[in-house]
Amino acid sequence: MTTERRREIFEAVRNRAHALGLQFEDDPTYLNAVEEWIVGSITAESLRNHYQELLVGREKERRLAYFAKHCLQEV
Repeated sequence: MTTERRREIFEAVRNRAHALGLQFEDDPTYLNAVEEWIVGSITAESLRNHYQELLVGREKERRLAYFAKHCLQEV
C-alpha cells in the first residue's frame, strides 16, 4: 500500500468520525505513530498496539486519581 493511500485512509476515517460528531484521538504520541504507519515504518498491528497501550495507560491514571482522591483521605 502506498503512503498516499494510507494517508487517504486515515483522513477518511478521521473525517468520518468528525462528520458523525465523534471526537477523534488527538494524542500527539498516537498521531506520531499514525504518521509512522502512513510512511510504512510500522505495521497496522503495531499502530493498534500503540493505541491499546495509550488506552491502558489512561485507565491506570484514572484509577490512580480515583484511589488518591477517595481512598487516601485522612480519617
